[in-house]
Amino acid sequence: MTRAEGVWIWLSRVRGLGAGRARQLVEFFGGEEALLAAQEPELREAVGEALAASLLEARRQEEINDHVRACRRAGVRILTPASPAYPEALRDIYDPPCALYARGDLGLLQGERLLTLVGTRRHTSYGRRITEKLAAELARAGLTIVSGLAEGLDSVAHRAALDAGGKTIAVLANGLDVAYPAAVGPLQEEIARKGLLVSEYPPGTRASRATLLPRNRLLAALSRATLVTEAGQRSGTLLVAGLAVEYGRELMTVPGNIDSPASYSTNRLMRTSAETVLCSRDVLQAFGMADAEDGEDGPPAAGRQAAPAGQAVPAGQAAPAVTEEEERVLQALRREPLSFDELIARTQFSAAKLNSLLTMLELKGIIDQSAGRTYATKS
Repeated sequence: MTRAEGVWIWLSRVRGLGAGRARQLVEFFGGEEALLAAQEPELREAVGEALAASLLEARRQEEINDHVRACRRAGVRILTPASPAYPEALRDIYDPPCALYARGDLGLLQGERLLTLVGTRRHTSYGRRITEKLAAELARAGLTIVSGLAEGLDSVAHRAALDAGGKTIAVLANGLDVAYPAAVGPLQEEIARKGLLVSEYPPGTRASRATLLPRNRLLAALSRATLVTEAGQRSGTLLVAGLAVEYGRELMTVPGNIDSPASYSTNRLMRTSAETVLCSRDVLQAFGMADAEDGEDGPPAAGRQAAPAGQAVPAGQAAPAVTEEEERVLQALRREPLSFDELIARTQFSAAKLNSLLTMLELKGIIDQSAGRTYATKS
């Protein structure tokens, strides 16, 4: 554990601070080392007397060391924003976890092919069947399935991914040594062996409303895209969907029976912010992987394979083909770099459609995204 990592673990243990304010505090003092060296008067001026007292109370190095050692003995790694293995996707949000507890294959957090797949607890047989089908096909194709290990379709997605020989990440709202609900305990342990468990809560933490709601932001932020397979009118899955759009991730949903209350929200999402998914190939296309899964979805899509995201097309190699809609976006960007909102105004695409097009252009290595969601063509 480095000194900088120790600072974030310290901040994670301060009652009433919160992840967003912790990040602001580090930035206010100019870095972890400066915050660690801050004296009581400086802390009081920055956060007030009560929170300063809590910060000083928690700044006990031996207690922090004991906590790290206890986690290590339990096979739990602690990642912080100062850790090289900390997920880049979480650094972009306002309130990244000060500490992320993990058991399993940490390498899964560094992959670009992460898909959050979530759905209702009160699912229908249709919801279960389509979740099993999509999770299995997408896992076999190379996507890592991310979900919340809740009863219902989250657990169905994890189970299907594992049974297909794929990888899965479970984002928990409790400590990694706690199974909530108890029925998911065996599946949780299997994921720790074959995939990855992550939580921003230390071992021993029980799930509650206070932990379930913040967990949703991690589900939405970790992946390039979120797929909702079935969700009723009051499903908590909608919170994940809303955050995915807020974070600029692609949102996708599966159509359901219009007479089924369990499909009320998935059907409405198609009218507002989500792309429609009719088969696994629809999802793979968003990742530039349309040729990867040749199951029941028909022949592979025509065209050259796209370059990986963030990589320019090598010299001498033909540029990837673009669709007419992608070309509209490129025409706007060839004049000057534009923000996401400016691109909506120029192209007249919906936010969801533009998200999809920008993702594909990035995957093809034609455009870059910089801070503030500003896009530009590569030179």
